[in-house]
Amino acid sequence: MKKVQRTLAAALAAMMLMALAGCSKGDVTKEVNSGLSDLKAQAAEPAVEPQTETPAEPKTDAASEPASEPAAESEPEATAEPAPASAPADNPDYPSAAGLNTQTLEAFGTDFTLVLNVTCPDQGWYKSASTSFGDLKLFPTDDPSHIFSGDPRITFELKSGLDKINYYYDNFENVEELTPRTIGGVVMAGRTYKNVGMWWTEYYGEMPTGGWLAIKISGVDIDPGTEGDTVLNSVTFG
Repeated sequence: MKKVQRTLAAALAAMMLMALAGCSKGDVTKEVNSGLSDLKAQAAEPAVEPQTETPAEPKTDAASEPASEPAAESEPEATAEPAPASAPADNPDYPSAAGLNTQTLEAFGTDFTLVLNVTCPDQGWYKSASTSFGDLKLFPTDDPSHIFSGDPRITFELKSGLDKINYYYDNFENVEELTPRTIGGVVMAGRTYKNVGMWWTEYYGEMPTGGWLAIKISGVDIDPGTEGDTVLNSVTFG
């Protein structure tokens, strides 16, 4: 509105200048009235504000777009099966002792012999193939290919007398007597001791057929219900 007023004032001033320049009074009045009419008409028209064009969104050709594929279902991961436990390596020097083992024990330097029967669990027990000393050695182990002198064992030895069983008694350390135990129908004395760096439990007694049997256990649990206890309870004499 202020802009129109300024324009109207400028027009009136111009007309007055024209009148002064020599126009007749009637001409001046006519020009003024004409200018006023034009200005009133312009003032009556509403101002048109410029419009900002909104850019048209690009049209998407549905046919040109590839159809969306359904998401592939993830396959369940395969659970790796545990590798089967490898069988222990065969060792001809220490064959399996599973089941019944029958061994004829011999007392060195005598005619005393003893037929020993002992049953071992189906797995994990091996025996020495060498019988040069007329004894039986049993080893509970997972690897018969590596059996050493200090490994757990149960040894059955037949001696000519009690003096032979006690031959190294002076070297025994921390000797303790145990309650006697009946093995194979024979009541045997018991003791524990340390010898050559190993702890031993030993049961020994005189056999009806002659000689003395010593059962030496090292590193094997023989508490009631254990495999070692089961092995000792399976002993019979033929």
